[in-house]
Amino acid sequence: MKKRILILEQQSWSGGAQRVLEVVLSSLTDEFDPIVAFPDDGSFSMALHEQGIATCTFPLGTYRPGKKSYPEMFLFVLRSLHCALKLAALIRKERIAVIYINGPRCLLAGVLAAWLTRSPSLFHLHLILARKSEVFVVKCLARRVATILACSEAAAESLLKADRRLASKTKVLYNPVPPRVDIGCVAITDLPDTTADQITIGMVGRITESKNYEVALNAISKLRKELQAKIRLIVVGAPAPGCAEDLRYAQSLQESAMRYGLREKILWAGYQPDPGPYYSLMDVLLHPSLSEALGLTILEALDRRIPVIAFRTGGIPEIVIHEFNGLLASPEDEDDFCRNLESFADDRAVRERLVGGACAGLDSRFSLETFRSTVRNLIHELCSAGISSKTGSQHGELAIWK
Repeated sequence: MKKRILILEQQSWSGGAQRVLEVVLSSLTDEFDPIVAFPDDGSFSMALHEQGIATCTFPLGTYRPGKKSYPEMFLFVLRSLHCALKLAALIRKERIAVIYINGPRCLLAGVLAAWLTRSPSLFHLHLILARKSEVFVVKCLARRVATILACSEAAAESLLKADRRLASKTKVLYNPVPPRVDIGCVAITDLPDTTADQITIGMVGRITESKNYEVALNAISKLRKELQAKIRLIVVGAPAPGCAEDLRYAQSLQESAMRYGLREKILWAGYQPDPGPYYSLMDVLLHPSLSEALGLTILEALDRRIPVIAFRTGGIPEIVIHEFNGLLASPEDEDDFCRNLESFADDRAVRERLVGGACAGLDSRFSLETFRSTVRNLIHELCSAGISSKTGSQHGELAIWK
């Protein structure tokens, strides 16, 4: 009989961490029986259910992006306590062997449920911890998990600098290049017109303030007129479902594009389950985020031999090598980002050199097989540790929590 794994997922629609979770699930389903718990029903949870993966909901509620008020944080703690009790009952009923916590929003509920049921747990960190309150809470809770997976050295360091004792249980496992989705021929219409020597710039990802897309629009607006004439921009992505903050930000981007005189140069493609046809049109990917643990879109671009212009921040320098497969700007200097874009647009030799670097591809750190085998091995180890702990002394803490 396959051992059951409970995966706690913090959102029910598809984003970067959820696409990585799909790879996790494909790694486990042959040997384990996963159950994925979501805070509500959504497109991602429905897609997994249609694939035959067991899903359920737990009442974690919504948690808007950005800085939270004290009442919001207090209510979130109360909901997490309630969720922990619900999850503990599920863990006992389904004889769960390991709890896989896919993101910090689920961490409090997952750690408490693991403690109540004496079950081993794994925490997957997909982001850079920045706010002091966030770092403090995650640091304290991470001491109670068996294993911490970080998607980059930068993500790991954002936690370890708060508590170096966590290093012994922390492992960096880079996100893999996601399998390409083939949904058939896609006709792309309404592309902006450009000159014969056009340069197509792409931005891919959720439209939210942390992605810093305003900086990219500003950089394009500062290009010389003859360079602007060659540029067209494709934006693939959409606000998170039901997120008012994202909707307001998307509207502000539309207004900025009109103010900069770029409206006719931009295709807002919206969310695309298969961004491949859009990548095929791009000459360069702009990634102006200032807080990126890794960035699946960067991996996808480089895997398709598309160079990247980004800021030298977070986990980005672990993938993008300045002047080889992309251009990196100082995170304190938006003008540096603008100069990099101008250099790419203005100099054919620069473009050819960076495309050549992107053609070198990605190394084995980002391979599907490396990721899948590591995840399987870790789950096997935690299953064994859980059995040993539950059959050991009936007094004291779990050995793996000490």
